[in-house]
Amino acid sequence: MKKTVKANITWISNDQGGRKTMMPVGMRYYPIIVFDDEQASDTSWCAELFNTSIEGLKSTADVTYLVDNAPFHLLKSGSVFSLYEGQRVVAEGVIQ
Repeated sequence: MKKTVKANITWISNDQGGRKTMMPVGMRYYPIIVFDDEQASDTSWCAELFNTSIEGLKSTADVTYLVDNAPFHLLKSGSVFSLYEGQRVVAEGVIQ
């Protein structure tokens, strides 16, 4: 069974180069996740997010990886990450 954690996410506004639309509550989303952790700075993985609440540009989401061999040890409290769509950063987050 894959590890799933809660994260607080701040979305980048469309005016600042982020998404044009927000991911609604209850919808699954599959961005690239890159952690600020030095051990993972050159590594990116495909994440699975499930928004559980959203208010403005802030949301709370369940976060996991799509594959079983991903670095689940990075899904720890306080870990900071960025979410990408291609080369574009669309959000910043922190694991609760």
